[in-house]
Amino acid sequence: MKIRFTTCAVLILPLALIAQTQQPKAKSQKELDALKKVQADQQAGNWDAEIQDINSVLENFTDTQFKDQLLNMAMNAAQAKNDYEQTIAFGERAMQSDAKNVQARVLMAEVIAQHTRENDLDRDQSIKKADDYANQALTLLKDPAAAPPAGVPADRWPEFRKQLGAEAHDALGMTDDTVKKYPDAITEYKAALTDYPNAVTMTHLTKAYIDAKQYDDAIATADKVLAMTDASDNVKQFAQQQKADATKRKAAAK
Repeated sequence: MKIRFTTCAVLILPLALIAQTQQPKAKSQKELDALKKVQADQQAGNWDAEIQDINSVLENFTDTQFKDQLLNMAMNAAQAKNDYEQTIAFGERAMQSDAKNVQARVLMAEVIAQHTRENDLDRDQSIKKADDYANQALTLLKDPAAAPPAGVPADRWPEFRKQLGAEAHDALGMTDDTVKKYPDAITEYKAALTDYPNAVTMTHLTKAYIDAKQYDDAIATADKVLAMTDASDNVKQFAQQQKADATKRKAAAK
């Protein structure tokens, strides 16, 4: 089981920027109203309406200065409603629009890694895609001059940059796990946790420890998740199941 990494991407259109004279900005009142509608959909968590209204903006305002941000928002909305095909489609559009779109590459790596199974006929091709996207993202993130993704304020960029790097390593860990390269998976998950500690990657690390028969490490990592105050209930429940599994396997191995 792989738990989805919940991104903290800044998805809400910053109305202060839309209304002000600095770039980007709406070029008409009609565009501004359409952008506000997208924002309202996002704030309400109405992903289908958000995607529909984003498509409407892109179709009716072809020269909008918010194109890259809207595509990132659509990609995240599709992921939020667990629509794999739509997430991939918007991710590809986002990368076509912005060749250095690191956010799209990270999300593509994550969702492909999450949906790839050991016995898939196209497993190797999918793993290569996920790994390529993750490594491309890490290369872009290493550039000290890398600009924040569209819609991400400059003051949020340093923290978001760390999370994107963590998600890229998390994706690499998942692909290693899928092909049973457990030591490599453990290394990638640890790299992810170095800069951005989070409960989801810790459950992935716990699974890798179990698969590698490192049961004490698995139990200790699961305990850390259970002690985290910001971990969601479903993540903690999964960690509890992992701990029980590791404990059972440890006893059977004696």
